[in-house]
Amino acid sequence: MRWLSPGGTLAACIVGAAVAAGSGAAGLGVLGAFFLSSSLLTPGGGRRAAVQVAANGGVAAAAAVLSRLGDGWTLAFAGAIAAAAADTWSTEIGARSPRPPRLVTTGRPVPRGTSGGITWLGTAGGAAGAAFIATVAALPGLIALRAAPLVAAAGVAGGVADSLLGATLQARYRCPACGATGEQPRHGCGTAAVLVGGFRWMTNDTVNLAATIVGAAVAALPRVAGVASPH
Repeated sequence: MRWLSPGGTLAACIVGAAVAAGSGAAGLGVLGAFFLSSSLLTPGGGRRAAVQVAANGGVAAAAAVLSRLGDGWTLAFAGAIAAAAADTWSTEIGARSPRPPRLVTTGRPVPRGTSGGITWLGTAGGAAGAAFIATVAALPGLIALRAAPLVAAAGVAGGVADSLLGATLQARYRCPACGATGEQPRHGCGTAAVLVGGFRWMTNDTVNLAATIVGAAVAALPRVAGVASPH
């Protein structure tokens, strides 16, 4: 499959099996909706490695397995997927913005592709992605229809967390040969880049994982606290 590397395919099978075991066909449908929509939005479909699959789907898989313990975990599952969708949709749709992105923390214009850079188009796209996942989860009754706005809001919260972490803690490198900046420790020209900001361990995949944790927590917290019920 061109959308996944061999390792990514194996990781996707593991995530899918966990989701199917915990949340059944409805949960698998939500996971499939995220993967299909995100791949279609990504130019060329992307080619996701195992670590990328785990970063985007690991929290959801764990929540799905635990969903038999209570409805809060089902909401956490949906919130994690909504956050992953919000992040991917905002990135891919925002790349089509006619205006350059602005750093979420300062509002100053930054080059396209800069971690933490946002656009109005990308922000709207992220909200649409979160709402899409919430709707897909509600239609078969995996979550109640009245819980869908909560899941969508959780997805948006995860997307915001992704941008904030990208602008503050994510590793940023500069190539000493050409001066280009980016997220990778080795620039495309083959030169080892120098860390100029953030932490080495805070990679894009780490940020994605954190975003899904935020989405899961925001979706499940009202239920866990006894404030809201999906039924």
